[in-house]
Amino acid sequence: MTGTIGSNADRASGLAAAAAVAGGGFQSVQVFTSNGTWNRPTGITKIMIKCKGGGGGGGGGYTDAHSGTGGAEGGTAIEFLDVSSTASASVTVGAAGAAGSAGNSGGSGQTDGGTGGTTSFASICSATGGDGGFSIDSNNFIGRPALGGLGANGNLNIRGSTSTGTNRITGHFTGSGAGTGSGKGVTGASTAGTDAIANSGGGGAGGTYGAGGTSGAGGAGGSGYVIVEEYK
Repeated sequence: MTGTIGSNADRASGLAAAAAVAGGGFQSVQVFTSNGTWNRPTGITKIMIKCKGGGGGGGGGYTDAHSGTGGAEGGTAIEFLDVSSTASASVTVGAAGAAGSAGNSGGSGQTDGGTGGTTSFASICSATGGDGGFSIDSNNFIGRPALGGLGANGNLNIRGSTSTGTNRITGHFTGSGAGTGSGKGVTGASTAGTDAIANSGGGGAGGTYGAGGTSGAGGAGGSGYVIVEEYK
């Protein structure tokens, strides 16, 4: 059964599944911060998987009073699974969204932040990365926030947090990235956005503008992770 975390019925079904898993007793945990293979330890019959997608990168600053917006948080999927007949499973950890490039003195060259990568546990469950932040130009007054990634095929599927947008009124202040471990907004002319913490799934902050000169680049997002709790 799958569902979003916002539903009481989904919460109840998720808690019921968790109780069933925990009934056999927690034994161990494996944490993946890069691609790999999960191998079932002897005696383990059930697992709880948490997949976190990569965070989006922050948008680069533009030279004409426009600071970049922050990247969004990666989605989350949580799945409770019987693995009595499963020996191993492939694990893919979503990459960090790339930082957006800074604008140059000619008023060009700025780019949006990159979208975070998708994290997955075999074909069982997955979580997409957060969208990259935006680098707004002189044709736009407001920099819209980036949308969070989505969990899929879990007992609980959670959308990542939306990032902070910007507008010309905010001046030398960028949009923050979204999620735990995200890059926080920065101030000052031509300042690079703060990177998110690695393996947090948080978004990077946007870069500030630099009137008449080079602006600040966005911050990189945080890569994702997979946590596998193991039970008898």
